[in-house]
Amino acid sequence: MPEISLNYKNTLEMDITPGAGSPTWARLCKGFANLAEALNEVLYQASYICDQGWGSTEVTGGQYICTLTGVRYFADQVQDFIFSDAVMHNFGESRKTRLRITRQDGTIILWEVTLANITISGGDANQPAAISVAIHGNGAPEIITDTYLDPLTVVSLPGTAGNTNIYVNPLIEAAHSYKYQLGTQSAIPAKGAILTTGWTAWNGTATIAATAGQIITVAEVVTATNAAAKAGTAAVSVG
Repeated sequence: MPEISLNYKNTLEMDITPGAGSPTWARLCKGFANLAEALNEVLYQASYICDQGWGSTEVTGGQYICTLTGVRYFADQVQDFIFSDAVMHNFGESRKTRLRITRQDGTIILWEVTLANITISGGDANQPAAISVAIHGNGAPEIITDTYLDPLTVVSLPGTAGNTNIYVNPLIEAAHSYKYQLGTQSAIPAKGAILTTGWTAWNGTATIAATAGQIITVAEVVTATNAAAKAGTAAVSVG
């Protein structure tokens, strides 16, 4: 049976450290309630003598624009980036970053973008502050293929006080090693991504200091290059 396309099954991630070398991807999620995407196509329309009055159209260009609306949440990584003084109250390069879209069918699109029309528009006194932002694509997107990591099943069980015991399946491959990252959301990397900054080496058996409710992402990497090969996540349980 054909599967209907649902907006919430599209994952939008933004690089919240543009210009830092390695991107820091954070999901556009909390507070954003409405998503509107358009290609804003440029059309050339004409009627030629031989067409006996009938017209024809050529699509000669376009620009991707995604408009997001919702309510303001503090302490959310993406919202705090977009509505920061460094971005909202500056122009030019300060408004540029990258957007990664993972569609419901698994298609991954990477776009260089500009943040425009950033607005905190308020509202009724007893209502959350309304927000909106338009994400404008700069040039053509990169359609990324063969980016899917083999999955790891990650299990977290309580360890000693303030620690968790992590178990991973299947067993690690030869010439591979583990890296992990703790946060408030999954940090599954792209296949082949180099996992250095923000990732911690793990020997596969040691307990890990963590806080209950955090999300741990465990990646299996090629030891010689730190390139991601497999990954999985789990909600942390601690002793």
